[in-house]
Amino acid sequence: MLKSFIKKAMPLIILLGLFTLTACNNGTGAVAEIAGASAPLTELPQIWLVPPRPEPATMAEDFIATTMLQLSPLTPGELLVTMHTNKGDVTFRFFPTEAPMAVENFLTHAWNGYYNGITFHRVIDGFMMQGGCPEGTGMGGQSIWGGQFGQELSADLMHFRGALAMAQSSMPDSIGSQFYVVQNPNLGQFRSEFVSLLERQGELLQEFPDGSYVNIGDAFPEEALNYFIENGGTPSLDRFFTHNPHTVFGHVVAGMEVVDAIVAVPVEGGGPENPFQHRPVDDVTITGFTFRNYEGGS
Repeated sequence: MLKSFIKKAMPLIILLGLFTLTACNNGTGAVAEIAGASAPLTELPQIWLVPPRPEPATMAEDFIATTMLQLSPLTPGELLVTMHTNKGDVTFRFFPTEAPMAVENFLTHAWNGYYNGITFHRVIDGFMMQGGCPEGTGMGGQSIWGGQFGQELSADLMHFRGALAMAQSSMPDSIGSQFYVVQNPNLGQFRSEFVSLLERQGELLQEFPDGSYVNIGDAFPEEALNYFIENGGTPSLDRFFTHNPHTVFGHVVAGMEVVDAIVAVPVEGGGPENPFQHRPVDDVTITGFTFRNYEGGS
């Protein structure tokens, strides 16, 4: 049963809890790594204008992973956005059906230049890189609507290595402008447990008050478990491992070597006495964004 798994993993979850991904309540370039990308777009694409997801028929249905969207092939017409930094370029894809507000918020900020000149104020090798705070402290920023908004959680989006997600505090409706990219290349303590979950796909994971339930294989399909095991990630930020899950809304499709380089830079602060710093000694800065469509090809 997963209860024993969570009990064993709790020390790691508590440790990661020290590194809460907080958000305050208050260029040029090319997608060279992606063959088949179109010329840069001249208008902001309205990709978040999608029909709302139907309400789940049961509580369990909301926790069942049916498609691993982050692992699916790029489709013709899909939006690709390259974030340019003084350390190199990182290209993302997005999932507006699952997280329409997070996608609209990030893309509008990126298009309007809100993020230009902003630093990655917190980088932790083996965890993630976080930016999007105009104050450069981790205590600033707001959404495009002013203030903050709430989580958008989908069982089909997980904190795999390369996931793009929104930072938040422990308070409800605390998503503003800050975002992070998962860098962790291995599962550490989670690895052996995830290998065990592969052998227990039919075991009961959780029963809900309405009488519905999910098995391990419903929430953690073999494809997802294998991807975590082979590539890494931070599953402790997904729903079954925390009371404060975070919103995944995109994924890196090119430039993970740049993410690795950014989290490896020298930082100040950190450690048990000051765990919320991890600020690069030399600024790692966002210089702009390029928007393109994927047109297919190889």
